[in-house]
Amino acid sequence: MSFKKISVIISLVLIMFMSAIETSIVSLALPTIRDDLNATLPISLVFTVYFVGIVLVIPLLSELMSRVKVIYVTMIGLVLFIGGSLLSGLSPSFEVLIIARFIQGIGAGVNMSLAQIIPKLAFEIPFRYKVMGIVGSVWGISSILGPFLGGFILEVATWHWLFYINVPIGLVAFFFVLYAYHFEDEKVVRQKVDYAGMLIFYVLIFLLIGAMVTPISLTLSSIGIFLVVLCSVFLFYVSRRHTSPFLPMSEFQPKISRAFFTDFFVAFVLIGFNVFVPTYLQDYLHLTPLQSGLIVFPLTMAWLLINFTLDKIEARLSTKGIYLLAFTILILGSMSMFLGATKISIIAIVMFVVGLSFGMLYTKDSIVVQETATQNHMKKMMSLFTLTRNLGNATGSAVVGIVYAWQVSWTSWPIQNVMATSLFVVLMLMIVWSVVNKHEV
Repeated sequence: MSFKKISVIISLVLIMFMSAIETSIVSLALPTIRDDLNATLPISLVFTVYFVGIVLVIPLLSELMSRVKVIYVTMIGLVLFIGGSLLSGLSPSFEVLIIARFIQGIGAGVNMSLAQIIPKLAFEIPFRYKVMGIVGSVWGISSILGPFLGGFILEVATWHWLFYINVPIGLVAFFFVLYAYHFEDEKVVRQKVDYAGMLIFYVLIFLLIGAMVTPISLTLSSIGIFLVVLCSVFLFYVSRRHTSPFLPMSEFQPKISRAFFTDFFVAFVLIGFNVFVPTYLQDYLHLTPLQSGLIVFPLTMAWLLINFTLDKIEARLSTKGIYLLAFTILILGSMSMFLGATKISIIAIVMFVVGLSFGMLYTKDSIVVQETATQNHMKKMMSLFTLTRNLGNATGSAVVGIVYAWQVSWTSWPIQNVMATSLFVVLMLMIVWSVVNKHEV
């Protein structure tokens, strides 16, 4: 393998590591930050504005990616993330920290989209599967390293260094990007910007986020749903009339539409396993954060493993067969955890098994969009695909959080509510894929 390709992989790992570790490493210091900065606003804003920055930048990024070479977009993202990290560490007040975290979130949004675009530009299948598996596994590894690294920093230094640590990592990644992100097959399109389409899309995103995070009455919910439908119809109308629409409707062929639909709900289900299983292990089975992290870690290992063997599975199964196999694994895993909710060994085994499924589905969805989208719109479609995945995570976090807290007669443990929800969603996906004709995949 050439040094250039190695440099691309290293840069992706470093960039994703910075973005992924932010949540777990900073969460340990929230009480200290609150007291040190005399925060009067909710301390949760430290995370909220970070995720808002991620969601807000991706639609704009989808437009920028088509018009600017990826090396320049990557450098902008890194500068924003490094600058936001540095400003976070230097913050003299809680208000400045919130602004800095928003800037950092914008940089993270750019970085997260790159994980879907760079592998397509730099690597051919099947090696691309392995690269995407390595990059994807960084999230799980970060969830384990975060508490270790955060705890160590807080023992030997102040909370400011939780942010400063991103600066040298980001600078190293920056130089690798500067050296390696020159891609011969990259296509740049110069077209008129669809400002109306972009504005309507942002309104649609705000409505969806508001519906997910705000507890409102049935009447207001009905009005919100009506506005979402109205905005969607208006966006479709505007996109059909524009020569270079913000939302390229022509790209949403059956394959791509199914990938978007599937990935949204797979991201929804993943939250139940990746977030609420460790919460359950600590709250009800009384494990420490580190112990619960180690129980969940097999999911990451299986995710990485399956991506090193996915090309062999593809040689034996059709695309439809791969999806149905992955759904079957998820169904069996959800049922097993439902029945063995108090058995730590069963939970650990289930996490490994469902990791195989999530690895197959996430990678396959990404590859379908990468390979099916036209060259002119590939970067835009991958950015919108990343947004869809994040909206799936956000929706899953809100909905599964409510389900987790439910008190129902037919379950004894909250994680059983989550597994029942997972079963419902995955069965729905299986039915959708079961009716797909072989010639359509």
